[in-house]
Order: sequence, then C-alpha cells, then structure tokens
Amino acid sequence: MDLNYFYTFKEVAKWGSYTKTGEELGYAQSSITTQIKKLEEHYQVKLFERAGRKMRLTQSGEELFYYVEKILSLLDEAEERIANECNVRGTLRIGTVESLAAYFITPYIKQLKGKHPDLKILLESGLCPNLKEGTLEGKFDLSIVLDRSIEHPDLTAIPIREETLVMIAAPNHRLGSLQEMKLQELEGETLILTEEGCSYRVLLEQLLKGENIQAKSVISFSSLEAIKQCVADELGIAVLPEIAVNREIQSGKVIRLPFGHEKMKLYTQMVYQKKKWLTPPLTQLIGSLTEK
Repeated sequence: MDLNYFYTFKEVAKWGSYTKTGEELGYAQSSITTQIKKLEEHYQVKLFERAGRKMRLTQSGEELFYYVEKILSLLDEAEERIANECNVRGTLRIGTVESLAAYFITPYIKQLKGKHPDLKILLESGLCPNLKEGTLEGKFDLSIVLDRSIEHPDLTAIPIREETLVMIAAPNHRLGSLQEMKLQELEGETLILTEEGCSYRVLLEQLLKGENIQAKSVISFSSLEAIKQCVADELGIAVLPEIAVNREIQSGKVIRLPFGHEKMKLYTQMVYQKKKWLTPPLTQLIGSLTEK
C-alpha cells in the first residue's frame, strides 16, 4: 500500500472535492480519482459518496479515516524525532566488563537516558572475548572492553584511555614494606584472580609463565567485591584495575603493592561492527565517551 494514498484520502475528506484536492497536492483530478479507487479496491468498500456538490465519507470511510489519522500522525512524529535526534525510542544493547560497568560507564548511560528517556538501554557484563564475539554476532550494538589493543577486520575499535592495573594486598602484608617488587616475589604467594578469560588475569598468567614463576596457589572469583574482600581478609593478593580499588586503597582496607611491569597494559576501548549503522543515540554515546 502506497502511503501517499492515505495523505490523498485525508485531503479529499478535508476538502470534499477531488478537484480541490488535486489543486492542493499538485495532482491531476484523474490521479486523485485513481488513488481513491485503489484504496476502495484494497479494502473492498466504498469510501466516499456524493452529497450535493461535495464528496463525503461513507461509514466505512469514517472508520478508515480514524486509523489514517493515527498512522499519519505516527509517521510525522517518527520523522520529527529522527530528524531532531531527540527522545529516540528503541533499544540500545551494550556489552561491557564488570569493572567498567560498575566504575566507569554509569554516568554516560545516565547522560544518554536524560536525552532519550524513552530509549531502552540493555547493559550486560561479560568477559572480553565473549563481548567481542557478541558484537560480531550482533548481540551487542556496542561493547566497551578492557583489553589489549584490538585489531579485527570486521570491528571498529576506538581507544578511550589506558587503564592502570594495580596489585593489592592486606595492609600488614610482608610485600607492603618493599620499595620495589620483583615478579619472583609472587612464587610464595596465593593469587586471588578473576575468572579464566578475563583480560588482566590472562596478562598476569602470561607474564608468570614467561618467567617460569609458579604461584603458591590460586583462588578464583567472578566477583570483584569478593576478590577485594578476600584480599582484605589476608587470603592472598590480587591484580585489579585501579578504578575498581581506589576506594578501598584510600580507606586503608587494602594497600597498593609496588608492582609494575611494562607488559601489564590494558586499554578501555569501544568496539562495534564496521558495517554497523550508527543511530543518533549510539553516535552520541560514542561522542561522549571519546570527549577529552
């Protein structure tokens, strides 16, 4: 069904004349007649009847007019919203890692919701490999990951910032008194790590393997809060993003160990499909995240 027929139908109902409608819309009268006839053939009803010198709606015509007004009103609203990029409806699916979801992305989501209160935002946390795979499969419109620099033929990766990784321990830990900490010190320690596949766990494990260093034991948790609490309870030491432990370090619940290594570098990055059409909300989110 050609939507132009609905506009023509509404104008005929307004003017009560095929001739007048043609003049207003810039069509020949025969074109107006043809469009109305096609509507009548589609719905199998008579839409207009002659009343003196004017055309008036039949009962079926009045019924159709009710819906046509709603349809055209929604079309006009959609055009205005999209053109003005204001209060867009729909769903935006974002994937990210737990640390960024809890300590980084929230203000940007709040800002976007302020611009588009009717926009539904689905935020899902996961491991970086799963987030990248989900982005490639179209599960996520955008993923915000904490990983080494990403290069993929089908993904656009935009770096936001380098994230500092810190090693933490309980306040009275023996390594806290060191001015500089060597990797070999970890041989006698229990490591409290995030789940397998987490980018900063992978970095640490590769670093230890490259130096043939074996930790005393390993405890794994998927929860950052559980890891921090275990460290505070003297069960071991952990490597976490600085943004996730700032509060605990400042309060004295845990301490930052003098550990650093050039290979322990990760970047917060946005990734999305190269063929992805960037909607106004998605463009705005990318813009706010890359704003300096």
